Amino acid sequence: MSIRHRWLRFAEREPYFSVLAHDRYLSPNIDDDATAAFLATGEGEVRELFENLFTHLNSRLSTQSVLEFGCGPGRLVVPFALRVGHVTAVDVSPSMLRVAAKHVAERGFVNVTFESLDEFRRDDRRFDLVNAHLVLQRIAPREGEALIRELASRVADDGVSVLQIPCRIRESKVTAATRWLRSRVPPINTTVNLARRRPSHLPLMPTHVYDLDRVFAILEEHGLTLHYCVSVKHGDVDSVIIHSRKPPKPPLAAIPQPLDDSSFIDVKQLIAQSSMEELNAKAETYFSSLDNWNHHLAKPFARADDAPALLINLATILQGLRLAPGMTVLDFGGGSGWLSRIVTQLGCEAIVLDVSPTALQIARELYERLPPIGEHPSPRFLLFDGRRIELPDRSVDRVICFDAFHHSINPDDVLGELARILVPGGIAAFAEPGPNHSKSAMSQFEMRNYGVVENDIDLREIWRAARQSGFVDMRVAAFNIPPLHMNREEYEELLEGRGIMFERWTESSRRFMGEVRNFFLIRAGGDALDSRGTEGLSCRIEAARDESGFRVTATNSGRAMWLASARGIGGVAVGCHLRDAFDFQRVAIDENVAPGGSVTVHFTLPADSNPEFDCVSEGVTWFAQLEHGRVVY
Repeated sequence: MSIRHRWLRFAEREPYFSVLAHDRYLSPNIDDDATAAFLATGEGEVRELFENLFTHLNSRLSTQSVLEFGCGPGRLVVPFALRVGHVTAVDVSPSMLRVAAKHVAERGFVNVTFESLDEFRRDDRRFDLVNAHLVLQRIAPREGEALIRELASRVADDGVSVLQIPCRIRESKVTAATRWLRSRVPPINTTVNLARRRPSHLPLMPTHVYDLDRVFAILEEHGLTLHYCVSVKHGDVDSVIIHSRKPPKPPLAAIPQPLDDSSFIDVKQLIAQSSMEELNAKAETYFSSLDNWNHHLAKPFARADDAPALLINLATILQGLRLAPGMTVLDFGGGSGWLSRIVTQLGCEAIVLDVSPTALQIARELYERLPPIGEHPSPRFLLFDGRRIELPDRSVDRVICFDAFHHSINPDDVLGELARILVPGGIAAFAEPGPNHSKSAMSQFEMRNYGVVENDIDLREIWRAARQSGFVDMRVAAFNIPPLHMNREEYEELLEGRGIMFERWTESSRRFMGEVRNFFLIRAGGDALDSRGTEGLSCRIEAARDESGFRVTATNSGRAMWLASARGIGGVAVGCHLRDAFDFQRVAIDENVAPGGSVTVHFTLPADSNPEFDCVSEGVTWFAQLEHGRVVY
């Protein structure tokens, strides 16, 4: 009988004991508790595997594919399925695969595929993690080395291989002789089994060891770099768990461009060879050549594929801008005006700035087709020559550059202009690509076919120029667009800052942010908070009854400037509620009130009134809604 045939019979009779040779896992002893204990050993080993990857390979394995080779009854399949996108579980034993599939089905996992060895070898799929544990000791080295080559070839770029390699058997000559006899003389093996009170049918499977230098050479041949080894013992067998990694393909930015490759566009060379007038003309040529404006008019909902990224980027920018009704907002490179329309809907005065007259015409068309709901400031449309923004100094509260700044050939000059037109404490927000943007395939296509500039965004260079222009701070938003879906237990672990999902989320976010730069530049002049927004609003009210009503003193106990009531939206007044008449009366404030300042007003009220006093920011909020001070009589 061949070794493989003996192994298949052994695996069919003893699916658990054949993996972990402990009497508890013999078929007569297997119950729910024993099965749970068996699978728990796999959970511990997989957890340790991921911890080693995190610690020693700097890899959080934000992976979607794992090959669990020699999966047996699923000891490692179950914990892998809990952590990764998809598991391919392979074994030579059909009975083992059936048992493993049963455990997976009982736990409701649908991300596992079970395959025989023949099925697995029908293609050449690559995996983010290739794992083989307690497998090679049952395979003779010649065949085992061929298997190691096969597994190494299945590791994807930036993937990891984790192989347990048996390297030494610690046994005496007597023990070695006894093993040799048991493996070749069945009656002797039966006698030993009975003496140990084990089933007589248990075969003695040979244990093989490997030359580690040969294994390391095989891994190196297939482009895998050794990173970390762990020594382990199973009975009298010493093994080494080898963690190796295949380098990622170098990003396009790191690929040296052939000197004679005329198709590659060097963005710095393109800028040096282009004039401002030529680039402005190309932008106008693009917009004026459009036969249909519907795509631009429908943004950010023009395409279902694009909408999530646009909206999440937009939300990140709007949150950092701290917009408030009545603010003046410049939409730099506003194009078709879709973002400006949203700004108008939020109660701000939008200024659409672009180098293309046709783009501004599309923006006007958008406002005509989809006018904002309610009464809001009318937008302005401003043609830009690429050099000077035709607006007075300190005339704009906020600036938005949404995927536009990286088209500038004079970024330092642009930053100077933005700083000039911003009010003290004003904010300029940027949603831009990353430092390797010009090398991407899409950027190369755009520059080659349309002649537009697709510049790289280097925050260090931007901050250098911004600081010289009068900005005093740069804040960078850390966020993630591709959501990571998980079950409830994993989500709770993520919130607690632990577990593999926390690691995957961190790695996923880090990779996403590698080529995204959402940042904010703050103009010198201090905190720009005022009563057009809710942040920093707080009041302390003191009221005293007199002959004709109440004398009320309202103190600005927050961080935001109270604007005078005449300001309109965001102007502050002192209000009075009666129990049967909410918002009974308001008294205007004639001047701005800085934090710490006070204003005293008088209310003429009926003698038997029982009023409640509060401050109100017109069109924004009553202060009591923010759970800040008020007085009730």
